Amino acid sequence: MERLIVAAAMLMDDGDVIVGVRHYSPEMRKTLEKAYGEKYHTRVKEQGFVDQTGLFINRQDAWIIAQLAGQIRRKCSVDGTLFSENLY
Repeated sequence: MERLIVAAAMLMDDGDVIVGVRHYSPEMRKTLEKAYGEKYHTRVKEQGFVDQTGLFINRQDAWIIAQLAGQIRRKCSVDGTLFSENLY
């Protein structure tokens, strides 16, 4: 099965993964605030993405997966580090 990047994600300091359409999008912020309170940003361990199985992937590994799957539509960041804008 070919791996695909399917959503932006935040790996939290407790190991939970919060997903959204983009990092800090309105729905992601709402989920983060409900789960971690107003200072949720202090609990974010790492920004990244999830694949179709829900596995958290850091930005560098996500770039490789997205590139191999032909998902990179725009090169608007430093090659090797995936941002949501690369996918849309």
